Amino acid sequence: MPTILKVPFLLPLLELLVISIPCICINPTQLVYDIEGKELSSDFDYYILPANRGNGGGLIYVPSGLRCLNFVAQERKESLPGTIVFIKPQKASADFSIGLSSNVFIGFNDLDSFCAKRLDWHITKKLPELLSGKRQHLAAGNEEGIKLFGLFEIVKHDANMVGYKLVACVDKTPCPDLGLFANKDNTWLTISNNPLMVVFKKAHYFVS
Repeated sequence: MPTILKVPFLLPLLELLVISIPCICINPTQLVYDIEGKELSSDFDYYILPANRGNGGGLIYVPSGLRCLNFVAQERKESLPGTIVFIKPQKASADFSIGLSSNVFIGFNDLDSFCAKRLDWHITKKLPELLSGKRQHLAAGNEEGIKLFGLFEIVKHDANMVGYKLVACVDKTPCPDLGLFANKDNTWLTISNNPLMVVFKKAHYFVS
C-alpha cells in the first residue's frame, strides 16, 4: 500500500519537470547596450561614437549638394558627439529593445529640414563632390525625390574588441561592414573591409 500511494504524487512532479526543461534550453535574444550598460531602445535617440578614443567624434550628415540627399561622415574633433540618430527594428513589436544582428532602420533625427523630419540611411551609388571610384558611400535622405530606406544590423565583431560594428544588408549576400574613408576635409562612412567599431550614447533632451 505505501508504494501505491506514492505514484499519484510523483506523476505531477514528473509533468512539471517535462514542462520546465524547454524553458531552460531556450536562449533569450541577445541585445545591444549603450555606454551606460542599458539596453538600446527604439524609444530613444542616440549618438553613434567610435568605440576607441582618439579616433574622432560622432557620426554626422554632410549635404551632398543635391536636393535632400546627404552623406554620412564623422566629426573630426573627438569632443563633438555628432548628430542624433534613431534606431528602429524592421519588424515593429511591443518590445522596444534592439536585438543583436537583427534588421534595423537607422537615420538622423531631430533635424531642422524642409525635406523630412528624419533622414534614413541607405547605400548610394552617388559620390561626394570631387571624389571618384567605385567606393559605396552611406547616404541619408532622398534621392531624386524618392525616400529610400536601408536595412542594417548591429553586430559583435570580436569578443576581445570593445563596441559593435555596423553592417549594411543591401541584398541577399553577406552584409558588408561599414568603415571610414578619409579624404581631404571629410571622413566618410562607406562599405569597407576595415569595420568601424562603435558605441551608442543616449541623447538627453533638455527643456529650457
